[in-house]
Amino acid sequence: MGGRVPARGRAMMDLALVWAAAPLLISFLVCALMIRLGPRDAPDGGRKTQARPIPSAGGTGVLAGMFAALLLASLLQPGGLGNPLATLAQISLAGPMLLVLLAGLLGFADDKLNLRAGRKLLVLAAASLLAAIYGPHVTHLWLPGAGGEGIALPAFLAIAGAALWLFVMSNAVNFMDGANGIAMGSAAILLAALAIIVAPPQGSAPGILFLLLVAAVAALCGFLAWNLQGRLYAGDTGALAIGALIGAAGLSVGVIHSVWVPAILVLPILIDVFLTLAWRARLGRPLMQAHRDHAYQLFLRAGWSHLQVAGLWWGLCLVTSLAAITGARQGAGIAAILFTVILITGSALWLWQRVTLGRRLADEGK
Repeated sequence: MGGRVPARGRAMMDLALVWAAAPLLISFLVCALMIRLGPRDAPDGGRKTQARPIPSAGGTGVLAGMFAALLLASLLQPGGLGNPLATLAQISLAGPMLLVLLAGLLGFADDKLNLRAGRKLLVLAAASLLAAIYGPHVTHLWLPGAGGEGIALPAFLAIAGAALWLFVMSNAVNFMDGANGIAMGSAAILLAALAIIVAPPQGSAPGILFLLLVAAVAALCGFLAWNLQGRLYAGDTGALAIGALIGAAGLSVGVIHSVWVPAILVLPILIDVFLTLAWRARLGRPLMQAHRDHAYQLFLRAGWSHLQVAGLWWGLCLVTSLAAITGARQGAGIAAILFTVILITGSALWLWQRVTLGRRLADEGK
């Protein structure tokens, strides 16, 4: 056979190409429709930076592209993937993918009706717990000195940890969605890194998780074609759903490798989110209230363009993506070291920005 790809493998690789082209085109077209028919995100004179109402819920196009790819796989290759929903269930992704859909629907309702934050969080928490029960669980946590497989986690703790991870990631991406390209562009990079981590060996047929990630990246590119022009926002529809997808794929990677790998990957998002919340708590500011205290918002307030801010976060995500890929290939010990180094460095840079740029903006009343 001399390195030749089996017929099934060739068919699946051809399907991967279709799976990339179809969601990009569908996402682009549905986003164009949302520009005409979707809800509008109005300026508020404070946190929001736009000068006029901007079409929102562009995440609808991303979700349409992703789920259309799943349908196309079933129609074009009935003997290859078989029933894609059954395949999802076999690898414990049916629950998390249901969370992605529910998060998107919840986000769309919020984009249209401006739901109360408390109710939205409660629904998302319940959906995250349900997805965690049916989804992949990280059953071992590697720590220095804990041995090869690490510390075994009780089932209830594994489920609770998975639910918390899904809930946090859904909201964290939403918190970062305040500048054109920053959240969805960063998400595309992170999902592409996850696709590389779970990519099949050369000559093997790609798995369903890999194809889902390829479809998501392509669909995000279709959305970004409009978003980078400032013509369409992802809205909670896109931010909550894509955050849930990153969380779900991260769980699968955590099961295959170690929890440190997805943890490394999302540090550019989580460092800013958690340190900003801690900073606001220290100052006695309400945590549930919309604000302009995130690191990326400080750059915007200082006069940086949306593309400059997004480009900075894209660069940070490329760094953590390379580190996560390295950690996946080199093992849990290296991944834990890389996580620690990047966490300390990133936190120090966040604090440096806060005490320098943050103070200057405060003095200038911006």
